[in-house]
Amino acid sequence: MIALFRSATNVRVMRFRQCACGVVVVILAALAAAVAAPAARADGDPASDVLLYQHAFFPYAAPSAAAKAELLGAVAAAKRAGYTVRVAVIQSKQDLGADPELFAQPQLYAKFLDAELRSTRYLGGLIVVMPQGFGVAAGGTLSADGKKYTPRPLAPLLRAAARLQPPGSTDPDTLTRAGVGAVRAVSAAAGHPITGAITPVSPGTSGKPASGSGSSATSLVLAAGLAVVALAAIAMIGVGIRRSRTSEPG
Repeated sequence: MIALFRSATNVRVMRFRQCACGVVVVILAALAAAVAAPAARADGDPASDVLLYQHAFFPYAAPSAAAKAELLGAVAAAKRAGYTVRVAVIQSKQDLGADPELFAQPQLYAKFLDAELRSTRYLGGLIVVMPQGFGVAAGGTLSADGKKYTPRPLAPLLRAAARLQPPGSTDPDTLTRAGVGAVRAVSAAAGHPITGAITPVSPGTSGKPASGSGSSATSLVLAAGLAVVALAAIAMIGVGIRRSRTSEPG
């Protein structure tokens, strides 16, 4: 009888262990997916992710804080003048993620990036800065029912961008500061000239998340939650195994 009871207990312990393995595998898979998701998105087109939250995308070869502040100040000045614009500073193919073939083609990339941002309901202007020159998109408006998109005139922005001297450098600060002049020129071409000096705006003071941090923070919270659930599940299964063993007759 005791042997039969112990055999049944061993079966229960084995099932507990199998259950534990299953729970751990499922939770670890979910954890890996949560951590990998933002990385996968960023690899596709980093600027389209960042510009959902920030006014400017800066290259991975980071410019100085002073250069960033100048560009963010220009974007803020354009906003005060009535013009909403985002700026993508592209220093190398690495900044384009899964689309390196768009490097050295600023206008083509501006068109591509504009379509990406429009899908998330960003309808303002866009400037792309590359060593080879500038790309622009004018944005547009949606009808009241959200079904019809009407683009704003692009030709004045193209003419303004064509008059700008290409940066001709891969230096991050040079590229970023070139964006300041581009914002002035494009904002004026759109009918919203910036008057007066531009006041620098320090990165991180606009109340927006840092590069990609919105999705990253969410993923970290999710990952932490899954880890806690995993530990709790393992602990409960361990308690079940111990109780099964201690319930054996002496």
